[in-house]
Amino acid sequence: MPTDQPGQELQQLSSLYGGYWSKNVLDFCYMTNRYFPPRRMVDDMQARLPELIGNYPSTNWHLSSLLGAQVGLTHNELVVGNGASELINAIVSKFVHRLAVPIPTFDEFVNRAKILGREVCPFTLPHGFDLDIDAFIEHTRSTGSDSALLIRPNNPTGNYLSKSDLVYFLDRMKALNLVLVDESFLEFVDAEPDPSALNLITEYPNMVVLKSLSKNYGIPGIRLGYAATGNPERLAELRKDLPIWSINSFAQYFLEEMGDYREEYAESCLRVKQATRKLVQGLSEVPYLQPYPTQGNFVLCSILHGFTGQEVTERLFEDSRILVNNCGSKNGLDGDFIRIACRTEEDNNHLVEALKRIAKSIEVGNADVVKVR
Repeated sequence: MPTDQPGQELQQLSSLYGGYWSKNVLDFCYMTNRYFPPRRMVDDMQARLPELIGNYPSTNWHLSSLLGAQVGLTHNELVVGNGASELINAIVSKFVHRLAVPIPTFDEFVNRAKILGREVCPFTLPHGFDLDIDAFIEHTRSTGSDSALLIRPNNPTGNYLSKSDLVYFLDRMKALNLVLVDESFLEFVDAEPDPSALNLITEYPNMVVLKSLSKNYGIPGIRLGYAATGNPERLAELRKDLPIWSINSFAQYFLEEMGDYREEYAESCLRVKQATRKLVQGLSEVPYLQPYPTQGNFVLCSILHGFTGQEVTERLFEDSRILVNNCGSKNGLDGDFIRIACRTEEDNNHLVEALKRIAKSIEVGNADVVKVR
């Protein structure tokens, strides 16, 4: 990707939204489990490569059954999608007219609602980003919203809505057409032992739980997610518009094999949690950053002085070919922020050192910055 300026290359890379494997960059934008899948699983898939490329996958109904067996649900309680993004579009288009959303949030929900002509009713989170559940209930009612979005933990802030607070909301908002609960990063939560709302779907038929396996299983290139609901009519509506072969053969093979790697997966999630805690500690040592506490595998950082978010992202790329997410223009954030995904501990250390070198360049005027890798 030849360009005249590093800033132009960064802009071009950002516009790709992925495909970075051939670009010689260290990607801290996308939040995936860097400790899964294990080498043995990848090798097994590689050995089956000719078959997986040369054959059609099974139907969505069959793949939903495969996944349901892994997560304790039936094919009548979930539908598989080509990543959570495909399901976001289907859910919003069918069940949302006016959506109450705490912000800042994952922009895909808001963008999709606006593209589809739905009304969005933003609820700005206070400093610290903790959701006042009673205030959000009042906001949802006063705006006449028929739907509400709750992300646990929230992206990009990392704040976590407890299961008891979720139940409190569900009990008081049974009249809503839809309560959409995104749990794509829930496996990295350590705030309580049983955080998932999946065991509540029968009790609350207006709730849909959305999960992205791409993130927690470290397989974003395979594209795999699912939506779960205790409302069979709603599930039938979702499945109706999905193509018969919406999931590829690689995703099907992964679903067939994932049950054999439960221990490795559990261990990988523990390693992500440990790496994230160390990353927060390292970022707190960077003089111009304030990292926020997180229950996800990512960290939101406020830039206290010296730089804008754009300047930090550009310096990291120019000096070290590191990509981080500049959140300065995100609705609900007042000031300069960057979001940093957790990678391996080794990669995280590279990032922290690169951020510290930028701080030193202010002190000495123009420090030499050692290239990362």
